[in-house]
Amino acid sequence: MTRAAPSSPNEDPPARMRILQAAREAILAAGFLETSMDRIAHQAGASKQTLYALFSSREQLFREVLRVTMDESGEEGAPDMRTLDVADATRAYAAWVERSATNPANLELYRANVAAAGVFPELAADLHRLRRRATPFSGILADQQRAGRLPDLDADRLAHWAGVLAIGGVRPLLGLTPTPRERHANIEAIVATFARGWRTGPSPGDPATASAPLPAAPPRSVPIEQSGRISDAAWTALLRLAATRFCEAGFRAASVEQIGAQAGIAKMSIYRRFGNKQGLFAAALDQAVDDRLAARPPMPRGDDIADTLRAIAYAHDRFAQQPEHVALIRLLVAEAPSHAETVQRIWHRLVTPAHAELATRLRDWHAAGAIRLPDSAIAAEHFLLLAARGNRRLTDTIVWDEDEAADHARSLVALVYR
Repeated sequence: MTRAAPSSPNEDPPARMRILQAAREAILAAGFLETSMDRIAHQAGASKQTLYALFSSREQLFREVLRVTMDESGEEGAPDMRTLDVADATRAYAAWVERSATNPANLELYRANVAAAGVFPELAADLHRLRRRATPFSGILADQQRAGRLPDLDADRLAHWAGVLAIGGVRPLLGLTPTPRERHANIEAIVATFARGWRTGPSPGDPATASAPLPAAPPRSVPIEQSGRISDAAWTALLRLAATRFCEAGFRAASVEQIGAQAGIAKMSIYRRFGNKQGLFAAALDQAVDDRLAARPPMPRGDDIADTLRAIAYAHDRFAQQPEHVALIRLLVAEAPSHAETVQRIWHRLVTPAHAELATRLRDWHAAGAIRLPDSAIAAEHFLLLAARGNRRLTDTIVWDEDEAADHARSLVALVYR
């Protein structure tokens, strides 16, 4: 990665801060890909010569903007957990991570980080590592390991997993804000995992587990019906082309005319069927979800719970690493501010089947007394989120390795099923 030029005795600290502030405002307003160095220089009242003397590239400037924003959002510091037991420490840490991560500026810069990943993967990976800074919670977990209450895994890795669950993966990036009750339930589920594990949690038959309804996937959007000579197969091919183009270029840059020309369907025919570009966008995303769900293998089954969970984690990790899956979620994150209703519906359609199937499996084990959970639906979502590496694939490159993936599945099950 290109690094910033070293500081010189003549460097102007006020100019540096003005540029960082201008860059942050520009990125928040227009996104990373739409923010030029010319715009930043003009907004900061600085010359381009000064800008490039302080920051050698847009990537380096963006990294500095994110670092400063993260420092500001964490100014209050992590909670003092030295006198707390592991349950209360987990509770305090999860609440702090969620509060810090959902700071509006942090969220928008994280969204920009996701957008940058497709163009500058090295920058995005560097920013991901910056976000995974060690915290005091790692020390609490290390103490639990020495006492034999947690598996012998990297404590920083476990702390990061707790943070991933506290944030909720891409949920805040999609505009899905939990209610106070949902936030409390999520944190208590994290406590159940890190303080006790699934075999020593609440008693079987806990009302929260026995009565909570399973989520239902929202229906597929129905395009405007249009009779004519164009076959269903041709429309399906067009939707797949459109989905690919939207993933590559985003909603605004994708051209309906070009998509139609590539599919051999006139633009006016597309508008008659889908109404407008937004209608095409929604239908294309529905087609992408149909294709992803059709490609999802059956969830593994078995008599041994630990072996079954390891197989489920491995299979879900393998499914989530496919480029088409990553590209679709990146698109949802990027377009959430402008198309919130469509994006949230598509997200629920994509994740609900696996979440509901695993939640049913967990409920059956809970009812049989094999595991103990405060909420099977939340536990299922947590398990699959960690199995898929949280948001890491959106901002970092993970080279698929069979042995590493199997080890990841074993580590996850060692944490939850103990």
